Amino acid sequence: MTNSEAIYARFETLEESLAHCYFLLHERFIDDPPLAKFWLEAALDDLQHSSILRFCRERGILANVDVGISTADHVDILLDTVKKIISDPGLTIDEALYASLLMEASELDEAYEKLTRALAKDHLTLYETIRASLRTHHDRFANAATEFSSDQAYAEAFRAFGKAEKRALAQGMSL
Repeated sequence: MTNSEAIYARFETLEESLAHCYFLLHERFIDDPPLAKFWLEAALDDLQHSSILRFCRERGILANVDVGISTADHVDILLDTVKKIISDPGLTIDEALYASLLMEASELDEAYEKLTRALAKDHLTLYETIRASLRTHHDRFANAATEFSSDQAYAEAFRAFGKAEKRALAQGMSL
């Protein structure tokens, strides 16, 4: 396995692990169907990210970007923190949102966007769909925080990340 393939494989695993965390939150809040649905959709998004990275790796559609093992290590440390937070049986929605904010504010989405850039050459429709999804990703979290949290600071934080992400996608990340 080349270094690039190893990086893709590592981020596949990180996305899958985050999806697992969101599935656990889905189960935790199953008695609140709209909230449980939100966590399920978040989990499915991250499973999709993992699958797309696997697709890229298996077909050799690898981007030549500056995403490295140190970025993956940092995300992995944050993921360990999130796992500890969400394992608390008395977890509240605000604590769950805090845990997701740790991950959503990490470099994971940026790495995913960079690693999928190579799709633009031969899979433009898929690449454009990925970018559209990334542009609305934090908005979905902000909307959930607005609806389910007693602390609107979470919604504001997700909206701020969403604005920054949209600016980044609109600037140097265009084709």
